Amino acid sequence: MTGAEPIVISIDLAAGPERAFEAFAAQFAAWWPVTTHSLSRDAATACRLNLAPGGAVEERGPDGSWHRWGTVEAVDPGRRLRFSWHPGRDADSAQWVEVLFAAAGPGSRVTLTHGGWERLGEIAPILRREYASGWQAVLGDRYAKFVDRRA
Repeated sequence: MTGAEPIVISIDLAAGPERAFEAFAAQFAAWWPVTTHSLSRDAATACRLNLAPGGAVEERGPDGSWHRWGTVEAVDPGRRLRFSWHPGRDADSAQWVEVLFAAAGPGSRVTLTHGGWERLGEIAPILRREYASGWQAVLGDRYAKFVDRRA
């Protein structure tokens, strides 16, 4: 399938890898832009990432219901986080997201890779294009600013 290569986005941060990991995972709800990047897109929406293997990446809608976006598959604190990804879709269509945290000078380089597009069939190229710009905005703007304000 054309256009199914993984999306790879890297950003450099002033914070070290441990702090960058902690901000991404433990403070996920503080930086994720739920009003633009959630199923509900409502200010009353909240999200969370449970770091235990098998833990949920999910949002709580304004009505209090929880919607699973994915499941944590691997955690290596300060180095790596991998989870499945299927917001608004069945788990059988899940792609995968892996986030690597590495030292880069006095700070860190965070690399997010989103793959597994073949599980989406014909709509994969369309969704991949949307996610390419979406991850750039979420990781390269919201997350980076959140981390660097606290570095």
